[in-house]
Amino acid sequence: MNKWLEKPWVIRIVALILSVLLFVVVAFDQNVYDKDDGLDLSLGTTNETQTMEDVPVQTLIDHDQYVVSGVPDTVTVSLQGSVSLVTSTVFQRNFDVYVDLEGLDTGTHIVPLQYSGVADQLNVYVDPQEVEVTIEERATKEFNVTIDTVNRESVEPGFEVSNIYAEPESLVVTSSKSIIDKVAIVKGFVDVNGFDESQTVRNVPVKVYDNQGNELSVRIEPPTVDVTVDMKNPSKTVPVTIETENEVSDDVRLTSMDLETEEVEVFAADSYLENLEELKTEPIDLSEITESGTIDVPLATSSEVRKVEPETVKVAVELETVEEQTIEDVPIDFQHEADDVSLTFVEPEDTNTMNIVMKGFPADLTEVASDELHLTIDLDGLNSGEHQLAVELDTPEDIPEGVEFELEYEEVTVELEEE
Repeated sequence: MNKWLEKPWVIRIVALILSVLLFVVVAFDQNVYDKDDGLDLSLGTTNETQTMEDVPVQTLIDHDQYVVSGVPDTVTVSLQGSVSLVTSTVFQRNFDVYVDLEGLDTGTHIVPLQYSGVADQLNVYVDPQEVEVTIEERATKEFNVTIDTVNRESVEPGFEVSNIYAEPESLVVTSSKSIIDKVAIVKGFVDVNGFDESQTVRNVPVKVYDNQGNELSVRIEPPTVDVTVDMKNPSKTVPVTIETENEVSDDVRLTSMDLETEEVEVFAADSYLENLEELKTEPIDLSEITESGTIDVPLATSSEVRKVEPETVKVAVELETVEEQTIEDVPIDFQHEADDVSLTFVEPEDTNTMNIVMKGFPADLTEVASDELHLTIDLDGLNSGEHQLAVELDTPEDIPEGVEFELEYEEVTVELEEE
């Protein structure tokens, strides 16, 4: 059966049969009313009431000259009468409900809901029966179009919206004069999420608002505009400066920190770039640096910076550690040596020199000249015999701070003999 009903010619035949039956019933019912002799005919005179929702309402007025408010879009209509006539009317819906405003002046009026096209044999009830309407003269005014962008902060990094304009630039708004007087702005919205180049968005809807932000129901011509969004990518090349924090450990010394990339390109708004003179690195923690080498350091940026190229810079770090350097065979001089006394070294044996070990950072050690170091022992007031004497080291006053000296012998043993 379902396959038969799917065939177009079967549907047409069934529709034709139903139409003929409906015509026969209506004609028979009409004939009964015309020849009613007081007999109760069960088919034609049985009453029934059916209610139809959402029946559209027409407004009879010169729409080119007037604007009407207060007329409902739809109403509820109830039909009472014979079963056949009510059924056919509900099925066909070939009647009209309207408000007739022809000949009324501008202002507020209470008018009845009327109908036409319903058989006289039916009782008709329209809900509501009357409405309060306001008739105003139609007004037309031209307004400039404003375009707002949505997700402006979500354009591609480094880009910003530089200009935006609509085509056409102005629109014609039509409504009642009171509504036109309320118009504050005519606006469209464009979503620029992910934009990275200038482009045109076609057929952007436009809406009308009052000064409270409420949308107004008006006619707009044209209802859409084409919006062109110009994008730009402002940038500035600035030098980079190194920021540090904390100190290196005591056994190392930082000799240099040099940027391999001395300048970067910063992408931001023109107003921000105008006052930007340099870009600093994130602070480098010197306490974590234990050896020379190259490190990648991110740049410190504010929220106003959209992009930096490159995002990190390389910093070459040079450290030096404490080293030892030996100066060999430094002569030992004597202070207050008597002319008639001879001196012999007992310990160390048969030598009048010793080695000196210098400890310090290489850059400091290079500033120490071996001929500026002097070793002495003091013989003042000593008699003949063996004596254990301290060796003193004399150094220049400009020796770099931190250089330490270690003598091969802190003391020597000498023997003095009178000649």
